Amino acid sequence: MTTTNRGFNRVLLFLIGLIGIIAGVVIGAGVLQPVRDAVQQYVTLPQQVTVPGTALWIIAGVCAVVIVLALVVVFTRGGGGTSVAVRERTGDDQVTVNVALVRDVIDHELADVHDIVTTKVDTYLVKKQRAARIRVHVRRGGDAVTVLDAVDHAVTTLDHTLGREVPVLVHLTGGTRTAL
Repeated sequence: MTTTNRGFNRVLLFLIGLIGIIAGVVIGAGVLQPVRDAVQQYVTLPQQVTVPGTALWIIAGVCAVVIVLALVVVFTRGGGGTSVAVRERTGDDQVTVNVALVRDVIDHELADVHDIVTTKVDTYLVKKQRAARIRVHVRRGGDAVTVLDAVDHAVTTLDHTLGREVPVLVHLTGGTRTAL
């Protein structure tokens, strides 16, 4: 999930699905005789409905706008996440380092730090440059300075391992989950 509330997303998806089901039943009742027979037990439907041609064009236009907006939302989401942490090209040769290596190095370096509950490493492609995000869940009451020093040491080790510096965003979190 992004910054949008998870509950709001679920309610929105439910409402869109409910509207889709209702629209499908109404369209089916107007076109298909078996659907009309099944729905007629609960709702009285007119025998014939006349819709002006301009209304159909308005409906088609609204549907086209909704489809275009949906496509814009789909194609602008994602945030550039990638599984490639580093890619070096020299002439015809190419070396690719997967994010799993970055995770392993960071996890290995932070394994002995008592104040860290868990870590998560993701890599992103930001303005055509690869960068890593390290989320560190700090134990409740843990020393943030010690954790930051350990993360800094882990990033230095990562840079030495890769042979180049990788831009890193460190995100410290705490809360009820870290108290367990």
